[in-house]
Amino acid sequence: MTISTGAFAELLWPGIREIWGNKYTDWPSLYTQIFEVKKSDKAFEKEQGVTGLPLASIKDQGSPIPFVDPFQGFQREYVNTTYAIGASVTREMYDDAQYNYINSLPEMLARSMRQTEETTHFNILNNGFSSTTGTSDGVSIINASHPMVGGGTALRNQPATASDLTMTSLETAFTDIMDFYDDQLLKIRVMPKFLVVPTALWAVGEKVLGTDRVVGSADNDINVVRGKVKLIVSPWLTDTDAWFVVTDAMHGLTSYTRREAEIDRDNDFDTQNLKFSATRRWSQGLTDFRGIYGSAGA
Repeated sequence: MTISTGAFAELLWPGIREIWGNKYTDWPSLYTQIFEVKKSDKAFEKEQGVTGLPLASIKDQGSPIPFVDPFQGFQREYVNTTYAIGASVTREMYDDAQYNYINSLPEMLARSMRQTEETTHFNILNNGFSSTTGTSDGVSIINASHPMVGGGTALRNQPATASDLTMTSLETAFTDIMDFYDDQLLKIRVMPKFLVVPTALWAVGEKVLGTDRVVGSADNDINVVRGKVKLIVSPWLTDTDAWFVVTDAMHGLTSYTRREAEIDRDNDFDTQNLKFSATRRWSQGLTDFRGIYGSAGA
């Protein structure tokens, strides 16, 4: 598709007071707040899990020390993908356009690329309850039964019963997160960091996190979740009652940048059309499921 004088005839002569529709105030970058952004220098990146050692056992008098082995854990592979978008303009349209609209195409391409970044990253959360694509342990990112490399009781990063966002359900989530253990069943300290909600839950999130006392209660109980996490409201979350807690676990939500966004322009010799393009290459996912906790809502 090429932008020609026939398609934008109104932009060819003076008299139009304002041009509108192609510029709005955008959301700030949100995925960079909850994803760990890393630089990549290869076609793909691998993150390999390993375990520590289990609990010590009793050694009877005269008996040998029990020796144990660590395990090689799960592996997560990030394959860098190129995303691209372009626009083409005829020489005549570029020459005759009166309102500098054509020169704003690079800005529009950059805007589209930025929103593509947000969409692909937040789709990790949107698909987190169902998709096993790219997960390290073979089950969905948010699951009731994540297998342990060393065996033993599987671990969940979702409520025992799916629940809507309330102060009580968030307290339960915090407790579940603080009860996480590693693949050898040793206790680990993982703490909640962000509460991530769709726009439909922004008010609930503000109420749950923004008061000193329990929301909607005549009791004088303190709000124990106040100040514990930062609220992130994302328009790129598609489920209106799903909510997520991002933790401070290392190697959680991860984004690899292989090539930063590049805006290019060139002329086609045969047609004299002016072409603009934007490209960027990256990958995104989750390595350790302990980096996130989520509920699909009741």
